[in-house]
Amino acid sequence: MAGKYDKQLDKYNSLLSKKPNDPYAMAMLARIAIKENRIEDAENYYTTILLKTPNYAEALYMMGFINMKKNKYNTSVNYFNQLLKTGKKNAFVYEYLSIMDKKNRKEYLEKALELSKNTKIKSKDYKRCSYIAFQSYAWKEYDISLEYASLAYDAKPTNDIINLLGCIYHHNGDYDKALSLFHEVNANYESKNPYVLCNISSCYNKKNSNKMAIRYLEKALEVNNNDKVIYYTIGSIYASSGNKKLAIKNFEQALKINENYEEAKKALEAIKE
Repeated sequence: MAGKYDKQLDKYNSLLSKKPNDPYAMAMLARIAIKENRIEDAENYYTTILLKTPNYAEALYMMGFINMKKNKYNTSVNYFNQLLKTGKKNAFVYEYLSIMDKKNRKEYLEKALELSKNTKIKSKDYKRCSYIAFQSYAWKEYDISLEYASLAYDAKPTNDIINLLGCIYHHNGDYDKALSLFHEVNANYESKNPYVLCNISSCYNKKNSNKMAIRYLEKALEVNNNDKVIYYTIGSIYASSGNKKLAIKNFEQALKINENYEEAKKALEAIKE
């Protein structure tokens, strides 16, 4: 039975027989090998290309990518940096490097961001931009996370990215802006996402509006009444406002859910002293 790529294989192998080590023919054969999941064959083609043509962009990119997928980060970083030295500036490459090279992460992210901001964002860019937005938030690169989250929002304003934007503004102390975004997500979820309801509560708590903070935590309990953290947070708000009775009630409820919940244990002991 003929293979899917037999005609193309014959074509490029024929070309290779006439022009040994032709980089174009080997690159096309490497692409077919990748499609057929013959990764080692693809690596051999690209390695041969680079022996004769060290600056061949496709070979450098794909060797960087293949080694990244194999978690061979040092090798991958070397290939990608060789590619950049040829003058091929690519946001993807800088983003890959930011994941693998912690030491130079911020520099790579800034370069990737500069290229991304100068390119028209399309819906297909959502996955890439949102991934870096969430990663940079986890890396505590909040300014970069905000920029990427905004790009992701432009590509596709999903609930996840709107919520992330809210989290970034919350971290930055802009609680009004964060509230606006969290309320937008909450409406989209029809008040049925306890995580978002807790985010709204946190904003009100930061704005010293204990009543509203508790109100949204209680809404979260309506969705999930088995969350120890929600009870603990309600208890903490009551404790801070001097309402020991309700603070104790909520700390005890948190401990009913998990008797080993240390934060609730300590808070209960402290308020009973």
